[in-house]
Amino acid sequence: MALSACKVNQAGSGPAARLLPIGAQQPFDPAAARSKLALAPTQVMVLGITHLDTAPGNFQVAWLEPVLCRLRAYKPDVILTEAMSGEQIVALDAYSAYHGTAGRYAGPSLNMAKAAQTDLKLTAPQAFVQANLLCQKGELTPVERRRLASLFVAAAEPFSATVQWMRLAPAERVAADGVSPALVKNLNSFAGLRNEIASMAARLAADVGLERLYGAGDHMSDVASPSSEAMKAAVAAEPGLTDLFNHNTPEFRAVPEEALKMAAASEIMPVFKWKNSPRFGELDADAQCQSMLRSDKIGSIGRQWVAAWEAQNLRMAVAIREATAPIAGGRALLIVGAAHKPYVEAYLRTFADVELVSVPALLDAKPVGCAE
Repeated sequence: MALSACKVNQAGSGPAARLLPIGAQQPFDPAAARSKLALAPTQVMVLGITHLDTAPGNFQVAWLEPVLCRLRAYKPDVILTEAMSGEQIVALDAYSAYHGTAGRYAGPSLNMAKAAQTDLKLTAPQAFVQANLLCQKGELTPVERRRLASLFVAAAEPFSATVQWMRLAPAERVAADGVSPALVKNLNSFAGLRNEIASMAARLAADVGLERLYGAGDHMSDVASPSSEAMKAAVAAEPGLTDLFNHNTPEFRAVPEEALKMAAASEIMPVFKWKNSPRFGELDADAQCQSMLRSDKIGSIGRQWVAAWEAQNLRMAVAIREATAPIAGGRALLIVGAAHKPYVEAYLRTFADVELVSVPALLDAKPVGCAE
């Protein structure tokens, strides 16, 4: 049955509106297979974070060590972040007339990729294929790591290139083997970023001996979102919704969020514990998403926003599923904005061989050598 790409029936009209419920039979549940797995389930941890680039000016990356120490003890086989994959960045650029400019979200990655493609005389797909083959080689030499870094940059995967840069001894971080002097500056800059992708994910990947990161972020679904002007007007029209969005409610005020801004080393663990607690996930999901479904003033605008949000989080779950396919029974880690955590975890629970790992339990643990 073919459907027009440009026409959609109005909800509640036509023959579909008269279809009957599916009935009382037990629905198929892929997750039910988990109890019959021949191999151990694949463990997935979703670490919710406050984006570090919004932390106070006095924030220091060194304060993250108690969290990083526990993540090293978890020893993930695959690490994913909220960055977009190189494939999506290139696709958004190719379809910019429809999706808008990819540079809005990945301008530096895209600019670096195009410069590296010119230097290497490779397209992004060609660079990615070569990078993938080199990753599988193992025991890379400094020459091969520099080459791999340049290939990752050309494939619009600069944070994977950063992993390679961090795995090189400082004296080996030079312009050679496909790495131009300009790229040296860019990679040194990326390695020094205080955002969670560089200072947590890339650092952790280098520490545990991984060759790359995986991008789970999604902006393909943005095309489904209402305009920001329509959304702002709709939110303003619903009494109390702005306060919900801003966590200005008695439930949120019961937790001193203003005192948990990571302005001191002593605030780091409390922030991570709060952002990864079931209570925060429940309150935040209700404030930013479920509240719109209850509003008759927002109506279809709210439903449209929720649809785009769900699609974005579903794509994140799919990225995890794909990245974990080769590591059955292994361990994966997604580092992502805390608002995504309850949704991504809900979707992961539907997969046949995924077992979620408790972040609060990890943070409460005291591995040897890890500070409080």
